[in-house]
Parts: sequence; structure tokens; C-alpha cells
Amino acid sequence: MADEDRPKLYVCTTCRKAGTDLPPDGVPRDGQQLFDAISQRLDAMGADAPVDVTPIVCFANCEQGCSAGLVQPGKWAYMVGHVGPEHAGDLIAYGAAYAKSQTGAVLRSGRPESLRHAIVGRFPTQLAFPIPPVKDAAE
Repeated sequence: MADEDRPKLYVCTTCRKAGTDLPPDGVPRDGQQLFDAISQRLDAMGADAPVDVTPIVCFANCEQGCSAGLVQPGKWAYMVGHVGPEHAGDLIAYGAAYAKSQTGAVLRSGRPESLRHAIVGRFPTQLAFPIPPVKDAAE
């Protein structure tokens, strides 16, 4: 259930963990598994979910393993890397801390241990905008 006031957590569904090969046909990539795990947890939280999650195709941050972005109008937006499906709960906890922050800044000590060194970068939300659907290059 989407809420316009909640932060948006974008998860790259085409990501794979750094140093891993493509999974066999029929097996979802790590990024898709991460998105699915987060979605299931947020669905279980219902209206109490601290963030909304949206899948995207490619953050172009492949060297950093699986990546996610967190954004809310009026706050800094953050890119997180080096995550995987096992970080679903920690990303939701980080999203909850982000939601409570006036500026979006969450000190390392306020993030789950697994995410204390996972911030890849931040940018002002004026640069953040709804991500358009990916179109086929032939169009």
C-alpha cells in the first residue's frame, strides 16, 4: 500500500552480488530476490510500513554489488551498495530511521551494522524524480 508521505526505496532488480556469476535460467537475480524479500516484509507491516518499495532496472552501479536508493522530497537521497537479499530487514530499518530524520541524514551509528559502510553516495532530492519506464532501444 503506497503512501505519498513515505520515503521511496528503489531496488535494482537486475543487480547481482559483486563477484558472482549470472544465475541459471529461471533463478531470479540477487536484486530481484532483495526486492521480493522487502516487498513481503512491507506487505506484512501494512499501513505501518516505514517506506514504499519500487523495482527499477539498473542503477549502473554494478561494481558495488546490489544497490538500492532511498528518497523523500525535501531530504537528501541516498544510494546504498553492497547489499543482497539478506539485508531486506536492515534496509527497512534504515528506511524507518531515514523517515524520522529531518534531512534524511542517518549517522552510521543510527544504521544497522550491515549498512554502516554501505552508503555509496547522496544527492539532493531536487535531482530525484520519478523514474520513467525503461523503453526498448529499438523504439
